[in-house]
Amino acid sequence: MLRALAQFTGSLITANSKYDRVMNGLDTFTRFEAKGYAHFKAFCASCHKEPLFTDNSFRNNGMKLNRFNDAGRMRITGLPADSLKFKVPSLRNVQLTFPYMHDGSVFSVPQVIDHYIQLNQNLSGLDTALQKPIKLSKLERNELTYFLYTLTDTSFTKSKRFNPDGPVFYLH
Repeated sequence: MLRALAQFTGSLITANSKYDRVMNGLDTFTRFEAKGYAHFKAFCASCHKEPLFTDNSFRNNGMKLNRFNDAGRMRITGLPADSLKFKVPSLRNVQLTFPYMHDGSVFSVPQVIDHYIQLNQNLSGLDTALQKPIKLSKLERNELTYFLYTLTDTSFTKSKRFNPDGPVFYLH
């Protein structure tokens, strides 16, 4: 069963988002999406590296100790330097993966962006990539949101292969 599950999950490939089509020369960003992509590269790409939109590292993103007292990576390593460090998630299909942050405390992409804009850069242990303020106007926040939504692959998320009302698959 474990091998079948591993084979199935390994076959789940999301690579036909608008972002992917643009990178493959098959589509173009709108003006808002293109500006959002520029904001992304300026403020987000150091942790959310293309094309997977993660660097798979563990970082302190300024979230405080939550109601679960989840100290992050420190729970695993026992190292105080790992306090409140959490794995950088992929932003692929971000439009559909709410709630956000490691504890599910943020419910929309614009709220996540606001977290980073309003972040106190003097927090102890804050990742060095976040120690420079992010300054975005309301319009620029919207542009960044439009770009992030281009990372959602609706051909994958709406595939009949995974539709509960679609065909039934049997393991042989």
